[in-house]
Amino acid sequence: MKDDHTPATTLPTLLAAVVGALDAVDDHVVVVDERGRVLHVNVAWQRFAHDNGWEGSDWIGMDYIAASTVAGAGTEGDPISQGVREVLEGRRARFGVEYDCHAPDELRWFSLRVTKIDVPGVGAVITHTDITHRRMAERRLERLATRDELTGLANRPSLQESVAEMLREEREVGLIVVTLEDPRDPGRTLADDVVSRAAALLSELFPSPAITARYGQHQLVVAIAGMQAPALEASREIVAITMDTGMSAIAGLRTEVAVHTAVEDAATPDGLDRLVAAARDEGRTAG
Repeated sequence: MKDDHTPATTLPTLLAAVVGALDAVDDHVVVVDERGRVLHVNVAWQRFAHDNGWEGSDWIGMDYIAASTVAGAGTEGDPISQGVREVLEGRRARFGVEYDCHAPDELRWFSLRVTKIDVPGVGAVITHTDITHRRMAERRLERLATRDELTGLANRPSLQESVAEMLREEREVGLIVVTLEDPRDPGRTLADDVVSRAAALLSELFPSPAITARYGQHQLVVAIAGMQAPALEASREIVAITMDTGMSAIAGLRTEVAVHTAVEDAATPDGLDRLVAAARDEGRTAG
């Protein structure tokens, strides 16, 4: 007569199935004991280690935290090591963090998750999930949100936020406003390569931490924290000469350059719009 209480699957078979399941996933998985000593690493873990120069093959018994390649792990006061230990000590059920693990020729990010396992002799299961595609997608979206697609410069909202932040820090902000225009037909839309060439010249003149932006279709603005009036006027002259010389191949193109010091009113988008418009008008008057 069949015993209904007899397990349908023996323990060795079940353990083999668990190991097979761990080896089937793409995540890098490590099982550690209560002291953080490695009990098992899956195939994805082994493959990643070998592909990245790990010459050993015997991970069993190693101290996971000491051997970890996660930046900062194992150092005194490191929050990742602390999070892993808190799970192993039962002070929390799980711990997670995202970290970078860049190779010389490749950007890489991973998500680390540590989960307590209530099995005698087992401390936790640790997974490293490759999130590079997600991070790269986020970078692309961030760039689209803050950068002008044509020139690669900061866009209008990005510059507005940067100037507002500088002013919140009570820093004096100098603005250099460059307007491109065909005097024979002021309303004519300039070719993309003309605007891109002007943007490249201005970026070379003012590297970071200066912020160079495309503020309008034919208008470029440089914001520089801490630049006072005398230096700002000297910069205006340099920009005017450089732009005139660099754009001389564009027949008949006129470059107007004006400067202004941002004040508290420019901390809002509308306030900065008015300041840039005033600088543009002053440049046209001077021209």
